[in-house]
Amino acid sequence: MSMRTTALGFGIVTLIAGGVAWWGLSNSQTQTQAQAVPTANQAVQTPDQIQAQASQAQEPGALLQNERNTIDIVQRTGDGVVYVSVRSMPQANTSDPSNFFAPFMQQQPQQGTGSGFVIDTEGLILTNYHVVDGATEITVKFHNNPKTFPAKVVGTAQPLDMALIKVQAPKSLLKPMVLANSDLVKVGQKAIAMGNPFGLEFTVTEGIVSAIRRNPGAIGDQSGFIPSVIQTDASINPGNSGGPLLNSAGQVVGINTAIYSTNAQFGGEGQSAGIGFAIPINIAKQYLPDLKAGKKLTADELTKSRPRLGVSLYPALGLYPNSIRSQNKLPDNGLMVQQVEKGGPAEKAGLRAATRMVQLQTQNGDMVDLGVNGDVILQADGVDIGGITDLREVILNKKPGEAITLKVWRDGQSINVKILPQVIK
Repeated sequence: MSMRTTALGFGIVTLIAGGVAWWGLSNSQTQTQAQAVPTANQAVQTPDQIQAQASQAQEPGALLQNERNTIDIVQRTGDGVVYVSVRSMPQANTSDPSNFFAPFMQQQPQQGTGSGFVIDTEGLILTNYHVVDGATEITVKFHNNPKTFPAKVVGTAQPLDMALIKVQAPKSLLKPMVLANSDLVKVGQKAIAMGNPFGLEFTVTEGIVSAIRRNPGAIGDQSGFIPSVIQTDASINPGNSGGPLLNSAGQVVGINTAIYSTNAQFGGEGQSAGIGFAIPINIAKQYLPDLKAGKKLTADELTKSRPRLGVSLYPALGLYPNSIRSQNKLPDNGLMVQQVEKGGPAEKAGLRAATRMVQLQTQNGDMVDLGVNGDVILQADGVDIGGITDLREVILNKKPGEAITLKVWRDGQSINVKILPQVIK
């Protein structure tokens, strides 16, 4: 299992699969309770009165409506959440001829834990890719069942941080969870996170959907196939990775994947700071047929399977040196067209690729070519384009057959170009 962190502001976004870890537990379990001292005008309650009030509060009718809803969801859907354990064996470095003993030294296995949830009665379970990445052995435990059952990876999508595994378990234990329409999620609605934080089996936390925001780099790779994420303040911690985020109907709206933590250190694990991120479940639903078919989806395969413009693009102009932008009268931001695929939507729309390049030496000494006279995409449907993720988000949000209006910088002036994204074989 691999762990990845991404800096965000002054904190760290942390993927939340992990083993059991304890921070200051002995100190946190010993707390001094303040003693309430009654004033002269307050009546001192007898122990019997205090006990009677406590008993009354525990009666079913005394529960708040929100509490009843949460309890109902946990009781109805909780058995669909699973505890995922992984084991991997590091490979010995046998390529170094000076390391004579390497082939004979026994490598210590690595272990980790995460979460997942059942999606059908055949044993298929959704989880995060980083939970099972590199695992040589996967086992699954069900709620209120001490037994472990073997599982194997069926399909993966690393750019989406998603994996589909299949467990060999009795059908009586398989309780599929209902997948919601995450496009209908609203900021402020109830959010319930279920999983196994720090290896503590079956934990439930509750909060709200804090935001639907552009992916801050917390989830997936830099290919931009997860343009937006669900942010929640429901407490999420290491080990929650792959678990479900549910709405008030008990339906899965997202896959808990990452947290924003101000106290995480490199090589360590972050703890919840009240900002967690989940992959919208509609993204998982879109690629489930491929995962069920056993595919290992790469960024290139995902690109080819989706409608696109048929262009290759240079790095964002914001990364160009100021001197190059100034000398060639280029805008400060946008994406320059590097190549146009023959017969694709971009060629049909008349987009022009760069024909003149300048060479630039990077900090590590590599030489790269940068186009300086190609069309520059400034906006797509009114959205400023600062990077490939911005453009991909606009394209992914379009319905089949819907065109995109690009604002393009060409020869010192901006023009509008209408283009229809298509799947290009």
